[in-house]
Amino acid sequence: MGWKKFNSRRKIRKKSIFLRKWFLVFAGISILLFILGGLIAWMLTAKYRERADKYDLSKINEIELPSRIFDRNRMEIGRIFTENRDPCKVEDVPRLFIDTLIAAEDARFYSHSGYDPKGIMRVLRDMALHGGHTKSGGASTLTQQLARNAYHLQAEADKRGESTKERKLVEIFLARRIEKEYTKNEILEFYLNRVNFGGGYHGIRSASLGFFGKEPRDLEIQECASLVGSIRNPAFFCPTSWRVDRKTGRRIKGSQGAENIAVRNRVLKRMAEEGKITWEEMKYYQSLPLGLNPHPIQRGTSHFHDKIASLYQDLIRKYGKISEAEIARGGFKIFTTVDREVQRRMQRKLQDQLAAIEARKDYKHPKMSDYHRTKKSKPNYLQGAGMMINHHTGEVIAYIGGRNFGDSQYDFIKSGRKPMGTAFLPFIYASALENGMNSASKLIDEAMDNRRVMIDGMEGVLAEWGAEVMNPIYEGEIPMRRALANSKIAATVRLGRKVGLKKVWQTAERFGFQKPSGRLLNKTLLGSEDASLSELVRSYGVFPSLGKKIDKLVWITRIETRDGKVIYKWDGNAKNHKVTDPASAYLVSTMLEDALKTGSGARIYKKSQMGDFIGGGKTGTTSDFSNHWFVGYNSDFTCGVWAGFYDGKRRAIYPDAFSADTVMPIWVDVMKFAQKRLPYDDIPMPADVVKLRICKDSGMLATKACEEYHHDVVTGRKTYISTAYVEYFRKKFRPRGSCPVHGASLGIIENYDDAQSGMSALDRLNMVPIKPKDPTLLGEDPYHSETPVYADRVRNIYVVGRGLSSLDFDHLDKQNQEAKIRLDGFKKLEITD
Repeated sequence: MGWKKFNSRRKIRKKSIFLRKWFLVFAGISILLFILGGLIAWMLTAKYRERADKYDLSKINEIELPSRIFDRNRMEIGRIFTENRDPCKVEDVPRLFIDTLIAAEDARFYSHSGYDPKGIMRVLRDMALHGGHTKSGGASTLTQQLARNAYHLQAEADKRGESTKERKLVEIFLARRIEKEYTKNEILEFYLNRVNFGGGYHGIRSASLGFFGKEPRDLEIQECASLVGSIRNPAFFCPTSWRVDRKTGRRIKGSQGAENIAVRNRVLKRMAEEGKITWEEMKYYQSLPLGLNPHPIQRGTSHFHDKIASLYQDLIRKYGKISEAEIARGGFKIFTTVDREVQRRMQRKLQDQLAAIEARKDYKHPKMSDYHRTKKSKPNYLQGAGMMINHHTGEVIAYIGGRNFGDSQYDFIKSGRKPMGTAFLPFIYASALENGMNSASKLIDEAMDNRRVMIDGMEGVLAEWGAEVMNPIYEGEIPMRRALANSKIAATVRLGRKVGLKKVWQTAERFGFQKPSGRLLNKTLLGSEDASLSELVRSYGVFPSLGKKIDKLVWITRIETRDGKVIYKWDGNAKNHKVTDPASAYLVSTMLEDALKTGSGARIYKKSQMGDFIGGGKTGTTSDFSNHWFVGYNSDFTCGVWAGFYDGKRRAIYPDAFSADTVMPIWVDVMKFAQKRLPYDDIPMPADVVKLRICKDSGMLATKACEEYHHDVVTGRKTYISTAYVEYFRKKFRPRGSCPVHGASLGIIENYDDAQSGMSALDRLNMVPIKPKDPTLLGEDPYHSETPVYADRVRNIYVVGRGLSSLDFDHLDKQNQEAKIRLDGFKKLEITD
């Protein structure tokens, strides 16, 4: 009985599912199908696997390095690159940044073998549910992203016409190889040095320095979140991106970084959710501004950087003996002559000054703030350029080729040839000095018929715009010095005609200007011919260089390879040639010092507080007020500034605009700043030049009697004003004889250079003296006939020259008070009973 019960229970018990026949058949078929599917997949993906196997993994970290540009003080001022990156070690990156990166981009980075099956399944599920689209992001791991970037897989796929799925297959197979070859930390370091953060920055160090001006190890939590957030879509989310109006395509004012702040705050929230930071910390970091670096180290985006980019490769090819592949890899250190701070100062002052001009109510032209760049549009707003060089060595200290390199790469220094206007005048005076005249020679400053010049028409009187004042006056007979200092138009034309147009242009050609084609016309004396700012700056540098002009400009002083090997070094030898004699150059320089301090530049110079500035400068305005120049110098550096319009149309910047008001303030600001950084000295006086005191009325050696009686009819004050001033002469052309206008009975004033000038007693007299046997006047001289007779007239005081020590007026007044008879002029006639 018991055996029967046991046997019945055994019959009732069911067989295990794994032992049932149908399951075994199903399992067998499934395994066969899986194997078959695997074989099919293996066969179908063979070509992608083979391609992945061909990549050389040893070259995974071969990246293009930026060539770094340094200024004269070894400060980095820019980079030349295709992709801006600067490698660093993974140990230099904050752990918080890495944790945040992995959480945002590849949560299973440390557990997968190059690709993430779970992530792939998630994407496939989303695509099935949403019609082929995914809303949860892609499934590319950090290793896959590294493979794609390091070996340019996207570019290859585009070239082959392959789909995204095909490219992904190559990525996966290559990522698996990378995982087998390198450790996770090595892969992470390769990735961090390649990833694109937007704004032109590739790699964590370039992005950290570029966006925030600090090394990666110094990044704060909110800055880490900003960088991690920008990876997903660098062009849209990077810290320097702008929101754009969809209708107009223009940037929305004040929106820079807005998208990055939004994505940064989402990353911070995720960090709080994962316990990396507290919720209170999250709220604090979300409230902080971006704190972008105001001076990012980035690709050269200026005319100067563009110039360096073209020059350095030529020098490498000429002197470096380096292959083209090595040149393409970059990593060079380029040391230039520019001073970073002077360059920035010039750029900032140029921008501020031109913006202020555009803000004037009487400015009627396009403004930079209204310009919207398109492929066909040209920036017709007010343009400007500035340049500073060492005129002894040719070193370029600052170079601003235009107002905005992004709007236009046109270089206004190199290519923007414009009419010189009154900036050309010094070269006429240089020609006059070369041909025997001196700076005390008299010129006629009276109105001139414009038919003699035919500038801006033929009729009427030639305008006098050069003095940079609204109501210029004619002064009759004036010295050459005063004519140049005040840009006297008619007087200068008369001087140029007296010297001869042919001689003037022979001099100008030596200075570097292009002679007009065809017949020489008088209007060329007023700067109607075109010149570049570079030509003007180098030509003005001849005056403080005492007649020598630098042959070529120097931009780069040294180039080193990435491992410090010097492949080019400037020998420091400046090559120049003689343009004019030292005496002529120095004399023009002293006249240009007057132009700066007491002439056409006086209004702005007096406000500048430049202190004891030693140097000269000249305004330059065209007759139509469309081109404005200012060029000036000290002993070592010449600086020039220009403002005008891109299209070259003849239109005034604003009504009655003078260069003293438009561009001279830029020059003053830059020169004041530069003199604190760059050493300079006195401009040495040549041995064949003498400095003498002469009378402005006669042009002869001044005597103690050279003074004018000045009676102020309003106050009744009566004073005696000296007519003596300091003048410079070539020794062979110095004046001989004392002033015949005021007489010489009080004796010649002691001159600066009597001991060195070689002046004899005969040089001081107007004729050979004959020693009298008897007094020329018998008895007393009741009318004091040997003293000058003074006219009761008001005359302007004319003081020129640097270092002028005034005459002893108290002594002269005392002599006049002690005179036996003083002639104070006539009083009213009164008739009494």
